[in-house]
Amino acid sequence: MSRISPLAPSLLLLGSLALAWIGVASAQARPFQPGDLDGDGRLTVQDRNLLGAYLRGEQGLTDNQILAADVDQDGRITEADWQVLQQRLQTATEAPTGQVQLDSAYSGQVVDRLTGQPLAGVEVAIPGAGIAVRTDAQGRFRLPGPLPAEEILVARLENYLPYSQSTGNGQIGRDRPLQLQLERWDPNTTLVLEANVIRLGDNRYSPESAAASQFLGPAQAVEMTRSFTLERLPPRPPVLRIGSLIGLDTAAAYRAGQSRIPSANMSPLQVLLNGVEVEQVQLGGDDLRIPLPLQHLRLGSNTVTLRTGKTWVQTGGIVSGPRVSIPLFGGSLQILLPLGGNPLSQQGGAWVDYDDVQLANVTIELRN
Repeated sequence: MSRISPLAPSLLLLGSLALAWIGVASAQARPFQPGDLDGDGRLTVQDRNLLGAYLRGEQGLTDNQILAADVDQDGRITEADWQVLQQRLQTATEAPTGQVQLDSAYSGQVVDRLTGQPLAGVEVAIPGAGIAVRTDAQGRFRLPGPLPAEEILVARLENYLPYSQSTGNGQIGRDRPLQLQLERWDPNTTLVLEANVIRLGDNRYSPESAAASQFLGPAQAVEMTRSFTLERLPPRPPVLRIGSLIGLDTAAAYRAGQSRIPSANMSPLQVLLNGVEVEQVQLGGDDLRIPLPLQHLRLGSNTVTLRTGKTWVQTGGIVSGPRVSIPLFGGSLQILLPLGGNPLSQQGGAWVDYDDVQLANVTIELRN
């Protein structure tokens, strides 16, 4: 048995005090930064995700994280803090003026689709994550990684059609550089109906819903309608193009691995031309193409409507009969009126649950 020196306890105590002092000094050396929830001294996508999860009630925060989560320092933690953090992330991730190396992770290049020439000054962004950079003189860019999953990446440049692609599981650009090909915009052949990321739905969704982790901002409505004018009818059906669509919770989307809800039963996204349904979209994806039947087009003003899917959520027994709306908190609660009964009785009831989805870049391609 070895003998312990009488000085050992004192030395151990001094060592512990020294380590504690070093920890305090390190903490003091790293200044407090609002928004730095993970305490790594930087504002990153991870901080944004932590704050988003807290606001959605999915994750708790420590006392230090609570202090950092009050990004605007107004004494409260609200969506306004998330928005401020987004803006700071965007500023922090602007691309440097120097040349970007394409062999680095999450780097890429934007080129003209026809000529292959690099395009400088292109904004490459993931709006839902507060990420935005610009390409250098060689059309190169670098995104902060790892990229968020189930988001929409967009690229914009004047005189070019808006570009988008979904980030999938967040691994795009990890193993090889991205190459984004932008098409020149010819207003005689392509009509731009929407060039931004739009969210549709009713703000009610499961954490297992497709793209749920990115649904922080409120949905704009359950449908989107855009108008366009035809001075003459085209000889062939024009094509409606949806740059990117994520978040569908249809049964087909679950079977394809896009939704994580086994009981997913939302109806498909409807596409209507002048009020007539022309397509049902069961699966999300990029560059979706939908022919617009000539018989539903008309000279002059036309409308395209994208309407998110829905399902009935039953709250009681078997329900049948007409549907009534009850005003509630600025909206309406949809209830089925049981035949011969009171809509508020315990015989049953139901409300409409709309699918929360995101889409970007809606255009119409005219074909001569």
